[in-house]
Amino acid sequence: MKHLRAISRLILLVVISVVLVGLRIALWPGALVSRRMDRGVRRNLLRLWATCFACAAGIRIVSIGPRPKAPFYLVMNHLTYFDMLVLARETGCIFVSREDVADWPVFGFIAKSLYIIFIDRSVKRDTVRVNDLIRQTMEEGDGIGVFPESRVTCGLTVEPFKSPLLQPAIDLDMPVHYASLSYRTPEGAPTEGEIVSWWRPEPFYVHLYRFLQYPGATATIRFGDAPIYDKDRKALAQKLHRAVLAGFRPLRPAIEQYGGEAFPMELPGSDTGGGTGPDVCTADE
Repeated sequence: MKHLRAISRLILLVVISVVLVGLRIALWPGALVSRRMDRGVRRNLLRLWATCFACAAGIRIVSIGPRPKAPFYLVMNHLTYFDMLVLARETGCIFVSREDVADWPVFGFIAKSLYIIFIDRSVKRDTVRVNDLIRQTMEEGDGIGVFPESRVTCGLTVEPFKSPLLQPAIDLDMPVHYASLSYRTPEGAPTEGEIVSWWRPEPFYVHLYRFLQYPGATATIRFGDAPIYDKDRKALAQKLHRAVLAGFRPLRPAIEQYGGEAFPMELPGSDTGGGTGPDVCTADE
């Protein structure tokens, strides 16, 4: 029964994505008329796809607080690739994603066609290129979403924020919005630490198939009441981290052993490193 649910949902998600690709290709000539108009089309398509994807995957989204209005700069904690789905549906913003997402089947093409920005965190100088794209995105009227933890975490805390990608907001003299994101699975299903957070070192489609076997989850995004402003990049990162942490509800961790794999316990305040893949947290001994 679980596999039948997952397969039927997966087929539906592929159909939804293929239809979106067709719509995107059909409307692409609008970019020749006006890049700004094309960005408006992109926002609508992205929100449509995110809404349909969430419905098909069983993800219920609860939004609390005032959503920022474009153009804006928004930061949020990072738990799974579903975070981008929530961001897209609630704000229609462009987000900064790790570079390998561009190569994902179907999803990679959709992301590239919708102006998603990709960053190679293994190359420090890539920050310069990405900051230029972030600045251009906001100047053209779009909102931008960034995950300043710089990687997916286990969801037991919010790791310290890295500051380099905050520079465009400072250059544009723009205050930074923030949001806290948490998930909960329904009674009788595995905890969100087991099937929502992406802590195993595995491809996204393996994780997605596992998640689709169960009823789904509720994603709660809490937007801050007012954006935060500071001309000092590191001070701004610290203020934003405290604000996001204050609104964060930790995930219930996976049981000690799940599917033969030990859940990696996360140490608050530990070195965040700069990895780009699913988080492998330090075990709490």
